[in-house]
Amino acid sequence: MVGDGAPIPLASPDLSSPSLSAVSSLVEAARRRLHILAGRGLGWHLHSSLTALPILAVLYAYWVPRGRVEGVDRQVILSKGHASLGFYTLLEEMGVLEEGSVEELFAKPGSPLQAHPEAGRTPLTIVSNGSLGQALSVSNGLVIGSRLKGRRVEVAVVLGDGELDEGQVWEAAATAAAMRLWEVVAIVDRNRVQHTGETEAIKPKEPLEDRWRSFGWKAVTVGGRVEEIAGALDSRAGDRPTAIIVEAVDA
Repeated sequence: MVGDGAPIPLASPDLSSPSLSAVSSLVEAARRRLHILAGRGLGWHLHSSLTALPILAVLYAYWVPRGRVEGVDRQVILSKGHASLGFYTLLEEMGVLEEGSVEELFAKPGSPLQAHPEAGRTPLTIVSNGSLGQALSVSNGLVIGSRLKGRRVEVAVVLGDGELDEGQVWEAAATAAAMRLWEVVAIVDRNRVQHTGETEAIKPKEPLEDRWRSFGWKAVTVGGRVEEIAGALDSRAGDRPTAIIVEAVDA
């Protein structure tokens, strides 16, 4: 399976919409697994994966399935692709990947589980990532394209807070607001750390809510609990895009 260049065979997941308590249990199981993997020497961007876990779990195990029940096509883009280890571990816990796939395949030559997820080969990945700052523009395009086709598609983009240093993020934010792309939601993993240090020491982000609002977005800050993230998604604006800033919990 490793090295043949083919998409990974999937398990048969149950993607029915679970309760939020089940999503919380999913997060805890994935978190425990990440710490085990780190103890075995597999700790790629561990902190970033840990803080992204509750966001990804709510999106993939609650928001997307709930949309399916309601007849809404919902897509997720993991812009901060360096959180891939957490993403893959979550997919294992959800049953999308077979147990043991991460340890066997992560970042191996020819593997579909590369250090940054690859569209067309990595499960549940519609956009290859790793080049930070581009995914919000992609989400705008997906929504605009769906409108032209008479379809309703909603897109959630998971951004790192350090990624907000990229100018393209704010160009995309201005476009989404100008075109009233209410179907777009940006979720910022506010763990306050980027590659070379603390975010506020490198390029201060605060007041972050006000910054998003100045671009015409609804903006809200929540804690890293599953219930808070889900609540923010359920109360998005219906006339403009929404930014949800998730203050990272101690992972």
